[in-house]
Amino acid sequence: MNLVQTVPNLNLNAAKQGVEVYFNLARKLKNTKVVDRVNDDMLFLLTYMAAISTADIERDRIFDYAGRQKEYDASKYFKQVHILASKWGYEYAKACKYISQKLKDIYLSKFFGRMANILSSGEPEKNFLKQEKITREEIYSNEYERSVESLKKWTDGYTALMVSVTLVVTIILVSVMIYNIENMGTIVFLLQILIIFINGLALYIIYKAAPAEKKIHALRRKSKEQEQIKLLSRILLPLGAVFLIVLILRGAELKFIMLGMSFFTLPIGFLAMVDDRKINERDSSYPAFVKTLGTLAGTTGITIRSAMENLDRETIGSLKPGVEELHSGLSMGFKSKLCWEKFIGETGSELINRCSRIFTDAVELGGDPAEIGNIVSNSSLSIVLLRMKRQLVSSGFKGLAITLHAVMVGLLIFVMEIISRFSGLVSRMSESYMSMEGGMSGVSGIGMSIFNVAESIPMLYKFTFSVIIILTISNTLVVKIVEGGGNYKLFFYGGLMSGISGLCMILIPQVVSRVFTFQI
Repeated sequence: MNLVQTVPNLNLNAAKQGVEVYFNLARKLKNTKVVDRVNDDMLFLLTYMAAISTADIERDRIFDYAGRQKEYDASKYFKQVHILASKWGYEYAKACKYISQKLKDIYLSKFFGRMANILSSGEPEKNFLKQEKITREEIYSNEYERSVESLKKWTDGYTALMVSVTLVVTIILVSVMIYNIENMGTIVFLLQILIIFINGLALYIIYKAAPAEKKIHALRRKSKEQEQIKLLSRILLPLGAVFLIVLILRGAELKFIMLGMSFFTLPIGFLAMVDDRKINERDSSYPAFVKTLGTLAGTTGITIRSAMENLDRETIGSLKPGVEELHSGLSMGFKSKLCWEKFIGETGSELINRCSRIFTDAVELGGDPAEIGNIVSNSSLSIVLLRMKRQLVSSGFKGLAITLHAVMVGLLIFVMEIISRFSGLVSRMSESYMSMEGGMSGVSGIGMSIFNVAESIPMLYKFTFSVIIILTISNTLVVKIVEGGGNYKLFFYGGLMSGISGLCMILIPQVVSRVFTFQI
């Protein structure tokens, strides 16, 4: 009776401590401001304006071209300024002042206010835009670095949270074996809701802390790997959906369903990871390429096509095949726009897409290629260096998350199998004692009341498997959010986490059955 009385007290104290920890966490989260997602749109829009202003074009054309760049959110405000000035008779300085007073975004409001002052003073837009681009580059770098530091702290918190969730579930399972808990179905349901809420909250916080980057462009022409991913998705995903539906209808176990998901998603995910690696290599080679190309064209006074002939192909790394095709197309007299679109599309990179369009538009307007190449190179290089800092955080967390997922899932299944086998042993002992004559029925009664959870075993299995599914989904999403990149990477991490869960469900019970053999 002492043991039975002690366990409820321990559970009650643990519950009280858990409630206190939860409310303390909620209080801290309420008072903690999650870092807003850092966006690079304004940096590239200023890079575009600074680049085209080197051509010494008119003021209205600068605002007109800036307003046409619909891929940037802030372009609509430049379009509004241009409309006010060109159609409603406003001076550009007054139009910028008017827009600055209407904007809620603090940075944009101050930016248009500064632009209004500069335009009214008569200072050339070229100098202002170039300096503003450098300032925005520094601001963006500092914000990005702060976001990466915040992301690092939240990933540490996520790891601790997942370990805590696993330990709580383990304690619940062990408590059920030791103490007969009433209303077990209600407790299991509430725990599932709580785990989903905790995981969802953690994912949301990490999502808000992570810098917002668009790494893969949305053009019709894709890279070789992206075309393969598209083709493979059309084949494997429908087949996988049909296969899983058949498994579910035939009542297959969860382990086979999760292994089936892994089989159909990992090939797509593997190609996505290859594509992501190649995009990183191309992005790293691009700043040197565009700067060298601009310098060759600007200092010698030749065209971009002629400059490519003098370009050392060994210094541009993974861009070499694409640059050679670009040069061949330009040399054969094809339209420059079409050649560059083919080059951009086959890189698969949004960074190269934006920077190349800035470079070509500014050169076509008559700007100095050397100065334009330097402007574009600095902006693209800052993005590449910041991504490397993020990669340091994501690479360590990725390995930890995958390892931790295998350990957590394995632990839950291990504990559940021990409970199941121990319950079966107690049931057999009880039946054996009940069949004997004498006073042993009292002992069996105690055993049945304390250790026999045979009726709760199916519910506990469902609870354990539901927690495993939640952890699989959560760990898949969190690794993708922290690492960034294209959404197809979800197939890789989802297939990997699902495969680990399925293998644990197959291997752990076999290990338990061989190691823990009970004999009556």
